This record gives sequence, structure tokens and C-alpha cells, in this order.
Amino acid sequence: MFRLLDRTLLPAIDRISYILAVVAMVEIVAMVAVMLYEVLLRYGFNSPTLWSNDLVKYANGTLFLLAAAWTLRKNQHVRIDFLAARLPVRLQHLINLLFYLALFLPLLWLLASTSVGKAWKAWRTGELEQASAWEPLIWPFLTGIALGLIALGLQSIAEAIRHAIGIVDPARVYPPGASDEHTSV
Repeated sequence: MFRLLDRTLLPAIDRISYILAVVAMVEIVAMVAVMLYEVLLRYGFNSPTLWSNDLVKYANGTLFLLAAAWTLRKNQHVRIDFLAARLPVRLQHLINLLFYLALFLPLLWLLASTSVGKAWKAWRTGELEQASAWEPLIWPFLTGIALGLIALGLQSIAEAIRHAIGIVDPARVYPPGASDEHTSV
């Protein structure tokens, strides 16, 4: 069963995480382009835009969540494990598995389900951002947040499965806290 997971489900989730990370990378390039455009118009032509700051704020708000799943896959989130690293590898996997199952996944479920509901409502009603003079549609921003949280939840499930595999056969997965440099997409 672990072999089936290793070859089908886990790589598929990893690909979703990678694709969203690429979207986040594109968002960074777009943010820089928008800010350069704003600076050019504001200081070169004395004609600032109404929309650039809002667009950058919303893109910045989503890109971190869109990249969070891939960051989890690459094990690049901040981690303080000076005590856990001294434990046997199987126990480390067990601690990580329990963390995902008891704390992280339930929290992500609550956040993602709330975000999906808010994004759907904003999409259905055509909700506008009232705190902005530009008043853009808010559903693209809320959808980016929801997608990022869903992807982080999926990647968390994949990592929990990897920790379960690590409890049974530690040689099949990288140890907790180690970066998997051979992750393919």
C-alpha cells in the first residue's frame, strides 16, 4: 500500500504544491512590474494609479499561502527541533504524525473551509473591497487564500502519510527536519 501511495498520490499532491508555488513566483514578478509602473507614472508623469497599491497588497497576501505547500514539501518552514532531533527517527516520525493529525490538519480544515465559504460568497455576490477607493472585486484575493490553504492541507496530508511510512520503514522517507533535495514534480 505504501508503494502505491509513494508512486501515485504523494507525487500528485507534490505537483499541485509545485504548480501553486510557480503561480506565487509569477505573482512576485507581476508585483514588481506593477510597482515599477506605479513609480514611473507617479514620479515620471505625476499621474499615480488608483489600483497599484491594492493589487500589490492582494497579490502579496496570496503568494505566501500559494507557496506554503511547496515550502512544507521542501521542509523549508522555520522549525525548532533541537530536542526532537536527538530522538530515534521512528519516534520523530510519530511525533510529527501526531502533530499533523491532532493539531495542524484540524486547524487547516477550519481555516480552509471558512476561506472557501468567504471566497464563494464574494464570487456569488460580486463583493467589492469597500476599504479601497478603487473598490476591486474581492473574490480573486479570497480565492487565492482558499487555494493556498487547501493546498497546504493536501500537502500536510501527504507529509502525514510520509511520517506514517517513516514509522513503519524509516529508510523509505527522509528523516523529519531534513530537506528532501530529490523532490521531483
